[in-house]
Amino acid sequence: MIATHTVSRETLMHVVRTLPAAPQILAQLGHLLLDVNSDLSDITTLLKRDAALTTRIIRISNSAIYNTGKPFSSIEEALARVGFTEVYRLTGFAAAAQLADQKLSFYGISGAQLRENALLTALIMETLAEVTDIDSRMAYTAGLLRSTGKVAIDRLAKSTSVATGFEAGSHDSLAAWEKAYIGLTNVEACGTILSEWRFPVDTVEATRDHYLTRPVKLPITNLLNLAAGSAERSSYGLPGETKYWEITPEKLAHAGLDQQQLDEAVVRAMDSFHQLRAAVA
Repeated sequence: MIATHTVSRETLMHVVRTLPAAPQILAQLGHLLLDVNSDLSDITTLLKRDAALTTRIIRISNSAIYNTGKPFSSIEEALARVGFTEVYRLTGFAAAAQLADQKLSFYGISGAQLRENALLTALIMETLAEVTDIDSRMAYTAGLLRSTGKVAIDRLAKSTSVATGFEAGSHDSLAAWEKAYIGLTNVEACGTILSEWRFPVDTVEATRDHYLTRPVKLPITNLLNLAAGSAERSSYGLPGETKYWEITPEKLAHAGLDQQQLDEAVVRAMDSFHQLRAAVA
């Protein structure tokens, strides 16, 4: 099948409605945490709207990185012990795990590959944000959800009976292959979806534009490119993306980093990643 036109927003949104609700709840949580009048009961009420998400949050909160004592049995207990400032990070881990629960046949990506790439990229982004002027929550979210478009396009491909799966070398780039067979790239889809879910504008733009051919002005976009490339160089990449991840002095400068800061952030993020990987599975 060769695509002859761009997938309409209506068609994409029809597929998006079949995705897990957890990322949308994460977006709502972000808005809730900005409200000084919010408290822990407001947060638990929001999270309880998705029983699967609640179960994952409790499971992750019982991992060694969060809990070394008696296991938590309720969402209230888990969040009270983990702390108000950690709730977004914890919910993000659970949301990404729920979104990446199945193999993406169209891309040849297993659920484990997708979860691990999302987790590591998010942790690198979060660590890099500490040494830049970029908001850590936005950076973390961009890393965590950057492949949301792949999840949607995989479902779209199944619904339109596209039999061809991705093969390295079949096109000049992953984006060119997506355009040929679907008419839409995964980063375009991701930007549209995160905008629909009301994530911050910088998060939307970063996920939409991070397949850079040259540096752009928005620092978080360059940061996401460098973080995703670092995840791949750490052996947790995704098929077809290698060509996008060249490190250049211009990218580093636009992200507000130097090479040493990038390398040190990756080492720190890998330490957290190894502790969390099993819990997020």
